[in-house]
Amino acid sequence: MRVVLVRHGEAVDARLARSDERRWLTDGGRRKVTAVGNTLVELGLSFSCVYTSPLVRAVQTAEILAATQPDFDGPVEVHVPLSSDEGTVAQALAPLDHAGDHAVVVLVSHMPKVEVLGGQLCQMDRFVSFRTGAACLIDVDEGRGQFQWMLDPDTLKRERP
Repeated sequence: MRVVLVRHGEAVDARLARSDERRWLTDGGRRKVTAVGNTLVELGLSFSCVYTSPLVRAVQTAEILAATQPDFDGPVEVHVPLSSDEGTVAQALAPLDHAGDHAVVVLVSHMPKVEVLGGQLCQMDRFVSFRTGAACLIDVDEGRGQFQWMLDPDTLKRERP
């Protein structure tokens, strides 16, 4: 299976949204997430399913990524443990238990949880840092993940370990 970990796109300041949970993507954040999604398509990644934190900026990121996929027919599912403050790492990764060997599963989350998820999948104490809108590809075989690359949302270049 292939796992694409994504940190949500750039969001408005919490003071504007009146709470962290309600923060929505900026116009620039939407553009970058769209560009990241288009690049993932160009790299041949066809999503099987997309899971997202329930926070507005993550849901918007997931929906934009799904919309870039020409043949994607869902699901885009809210998965509460992908939020910053709720659920354990094991709970956040639970959707992978039901994915097939050839699935491409997208998980949209927040810092620091997205880094912790990457570390858990790759059995690393310290995982690479995620910028807003960044996507990371991890190949998982028999429960062990192998970090492939991080896609920079500004340059759209893949950075390897």
